[in-house]
Amino acid sequence: MTPYACALGLLARRRLTEAQLWQRLESRGFPGDGVREAVERCKRDGFVDDHLYARLYVETKRTALGDARLVGELVRKGIERDAATQAVGELECGEADRCSAALASLQRRQPTASYPALARKLERLGFAASTIYRTLRVHAAKFGPLADVEHMVDV
Repeated sequence: MTPYACALGLLARRRLTEAQLWQRLESRGFPGDGVREAVERCKRDGFVDDHLYARLYVETKRTALGDARLVGELVRKGIERDAATQAVGELECGEADRCSAALASLQRRQPTASYPALARKLERLGFAASTIYRTLRVHAAKFGPLADVEHMVDV
């Protein structure tokens, strides 16, 4: 089997980034030149497109995540940081809306969680501190006391 035929088989099973395809072909023992040619041909034929991969990845993500976390996940998958940042920036749903959705989800699962505990969970989801603070302030103004939120540092 040629590296290109193997690449097509891999891509038929799932969408891959250029880096992922390169890694999988190398792990199957194909020589570097054959891998490079196969990856370049897949790119040229439109079977590998890192920008499209990044855009689809962030658009179909089911869990509400912050911009930093989304960019980090894409970079770990082999997408260039600029392309990852661009894909995240093009999302229709902004980070503040995703943070509000994540807060609502967390509160459904843990209705008695304190604001500081929720803030830590939102931070682990990759939301910026300023976004978390604003989201919790708005939520507290609508639904509950500000006592826990005021202990957080102003950003």
